Amino acid sequence: MADPVLRSPQQPREPRRPLDLADFPGCRAVHLPVEKLDDYEGRIEYWESRSSTAVVIAEGTTAYHEIPSRGLAGLIREIALARGSEILALGSTSLVQFDEDGVREVLVQADETFFLERPARRGKEIDVDVGPLPDVILEVDHTTDVRRRKLDVYASWGLPEVWVEVPEPVWMARRTSGRPRLTIYLLDGDRYVESAVSRAFADWRAAEIHRALNEAGKSAETVAAVRRVGRRLGRAAGTGPDDDRFLGAEREESRAEGRAEGRAEGALEMARCLVRKALQARDLAITPAVEAWLERLSATTDTTAAIGAAVECRDAEDFLRRVEAPPTSPDEAP
Repeated sequence: MADPVLRSPQQPREPRRPLDLADFPGCRAVHLPVEKLDDYEGRIEYWESRSSTAVVIAEGTTAYHEIPSRGLAGLIREIALARGSEILALGSTSLVQFDEDGVREVLVQADETFFLERPARRGKEIDVDVGPLPDVILEVDHTTDVRRRKLDVYASWGLPEVWVEVPEPVWMARRTSGRPRLTIYLLDGDRYVESAVSRAFADWRAAEIHRALNEAGKSAETVAAVRRVGRRLGRAAGTGPDDDRFLGAEREESRAEGRAEGRAEGALEMARCLVRKALQARDLAITPAVEAWLERLSATTDTTAAIGAAVECRDAEDFLRRVEAPPTSPDEAP
């Protein structure tokens, strides 16, 4: 039987002020006692036991939130491939503050949760007092605004880095959360400060992340940024793409194919050389037409027959007739 978790809360206790729905624009309140919390199937922005209230997005879970959050998870997966080691994405996993008896006091769910290293997990939720805390969480604000209250909760719990994305695709419904951009908040003491670059993800720039999350297709700039960030993380960890089992296997297969192609091209170049030497030894001209034919040599060419033709032909034209004539069957031979 596992040892019980010893709770000695280190973080400031929430809630530090009365629940006010005005702090959660775009949301509505739902009465939800702690004993029914596990049965609730929707996504919760914020929940507290003191008032038995859950705050949920009024419009529900929509593509406006899911497309940016799933898009970021995909980009992080590609960064992990370039780094050569897994980055754990836990989606909207609950971050929970428990009391000393192990009963939930406050619960918050982000849109995405990322750990640069896989933590030794305890239970199905992230205990903000026990940790470890995620390296980065993402909030997507379309009709919501996490700056009013949720960001304060994250700061009080010591979450090191929070990204807030306000999406901009023209197909989205009209937003109420401000101008489109991605803002990176880095914890500085007990408060967040805005930063143009990520601390956790090796100077990945906020503008680059925002562009990537709102592109119709992945641009060359986004691919370059993802590779740059992944390689920087890999250099810090002493890993690279070959250390990822899947990508490493793909790269090794590609290298093997390249080696095989190199050997095949080497054999063709040797055949070209032997044909030229045979013609030169017999003082026969190597015309542009012969050179053009030699450059067209491929894996399907009978190079042995080509060398034989160079030894037996009368001149360049005769050589080309011999190598370009379709093969004859024994029955067709004169």
